[in-house]
Amino acid sequence: MARHKRPHPLLLAAQAYLGARIPELKNEPLRLRALDGPPDSPRYSVTVEVCPAGACPHGVAAEVARAGQCPIKICPLRRSVRLLLDRGGTVLQETHSTVHWS
Repeated sequence: MARHKRPHPLLLAAQAYLGARIPELKNEPLRLRALDGPPDSPRYSVTVEVCPAGACPHGVAAEVARAGQCPIKICPLRRSVRLLLDRGGTVLQETHSTVHWS
């Protein structure tokens, strides 16, 4: 019997943080990325972004934008949040922007 895939613990921590601080983004897809740096620097980044459906001035489909594959790097309609986390899942920094974090 196949085992159920469990979400990454850092994604769970980021989702809980978003649910408490920015509830409208808690159900959006999260992207986890490992970072390099000195020993005391953040180890992971979690990004989430949302674009208003059907209102893209660049003609990007809502499904493409929701999947995080929007080719437009800076858009005034996008709402994105980037969280920097340590190894234990503690959020060290929260950045709100209109940038597509890649």
